[in-house]
Amino acid sequence: MVLSASLQVMFLHSRSQAWKRRMVALGNGECCIAHRVFSGILRSDVMCMACGFTSTTYDPCVDISLDLEPNQGVSTKMGSTKSHHSCNGEADSMNSSQNCGTSTLMGCLDRFTRPERLGSDQKFFCQQCQVRQESLKQMSIRKLPLVSCFHIKRFEHSSIRNMSRKVDRYLQFPFSLDMAPYLSSSILRSRFGNRIFSFDGDEPDASNELSSEFELFAVVTHTGKLDAGHYVTYLRLSNQWYKCDDAWITQVNENIVRAAQGYMMFYVQKMLYYKASEKPTPS
Repeated sequence: MVLSASLQVMFLHSRSQAWKRRMVALGNGECCIAHRVFSGILRSDVMCMACGFTSTTYDPCVDISLDLEPNQGVSTKMGSTKSHHSCNGEADSMNSSQNCGTSTLMGCLDRFTRPERLGSDQKFFCQQCQVRQESLKQMSIRKLPLVSCFHIKRFEHSSIRNMSRKVDRYLQFPFSLDMAPYLSSSILRSRFGNRIFSFDGDEPDASNELSSEFELFAVVTHTGKLDAGHYVTYLRLSNQWYKCDDAWITQVNENIVRAAQGYMMFYVQKMLYYKASEKPTPS
């Protein structure tokens, strides 16, 4: 259901010149339909804490996995580590043991793009210092996809007990989401005092030709345990929400969706969402 709705977005956009330029820039002009809809690019900066030298890499991704903010009073030994994305390696995180109020999707994205100090056992070789140094790592979004998929890591692992458990904590998520604060251009401006940066081989802001504003159109929930359970999808079509539970599809109020315990959230570019929601004019 989610992929079917996403394909409507791609169909509306597939004939434009902007789409063709985007496919060339992403390097996936010949990729499958799913990659054309969901594929974006993440930027990873590793900065030497001694001299400030920065090593930058770019990686494609089709989703972003986000940690829930640690629960108040929970030891960090039971907290999950920061996950960058499905195509990227793991890195140690500096988990906080305090949580102010309800966890939010924006809070998770803030944590995802926040600089983190890598552990001493993960020193990287600085090309400028010519030795291994302590470093900071920061993730950002270089290119937004047409449909952004966020996967919430609803588990915690205890190294002491050598066990994992599911986290059934509510996460507040918006129906409208502005991704501008998490873009590489915004992160770099903040890091270097609002200076404007251009990227090699790219026109300014060509990576996000459409908009940084997204609309929620699908939420996947999971009930049960880590090793067993049941998935339900809430899908938004023409401003009406539907609950997709196996073979049963029923209309639901948006308040039901807002209260759902989100496991995955799908956001579509706002201007494309409104185009897809328009009723066809009779010929």
